[in-house]
Amino acid sequence: MSYRLTGKKSGTVSFVPKTGTITQETVTKSSKMTSNAIEGGSSIEDHVYLNPEQIQIVGVVVKNYSSFQSRLESMWKNRDLVTYVGKFRVSNYVITNLQLKNDASNKKGFSFTATLQKANIVSGSYVEIGQKQLMSQEDKSKGGESKAPEAAKETKAAGLKTTVSKQISQSAYAAYVNSYNGKSSSGPTQRKTASHNGV
Repeated sequence: MSYRLTGKKSGTVSFVPKTGTITQETVTKSSKMTSNAIEGGSSIEDHVYLNPEQIQIVGVVVKNYSSFQSRLESMWKNRDLVTYVGKFRVSNYVITNLQLKNDASNKKGFSFTATLQKANIVSGSYVEIGQKQLMSQEDKSKGGESKAPEAAKETKAAGLKTTVSKQISQSAYAAYVNSYNGKSSSGPTQRKTASHNGV
């Protein structure tokens, strides 16, 4: 069986019986749950967060030591998005850990362990300028008149100006002011106790 590890920037490493093979594949799926108390009746999935999936591959290379090593290191160093094809087939993963091991029994090659983690790639949402009408344009009818009620029109026209909704006569205002004259008591002119001297 042929195993392949392909990076978008770094090219492909093929493990065939003549050059090497993958001896182990391990897929890890984990999650994290909050340590805070969960209110009864609430949805449990709101308190459990899924961690990105990981796959660990263990392999051995028996020939082409330098080219295999440099390509694996390039995938890790360049943070390359890789696709792995073996018994498991995964794509859009990144090598987060790479271990290379030399052994006296394999003089022309090396063994390695690579941990790949899923990169959660999403597309950003956007609105093209000019494609969506402004709210002020949506409020207007075909004739150019606003659909808003009269009160809203007046408010818009007033802007930051102070407006008076009802006119009162000067004599009514004077009577209003005089109704408070003499009804308030003046405060004491002196303190009953000496003021604090700061000591």
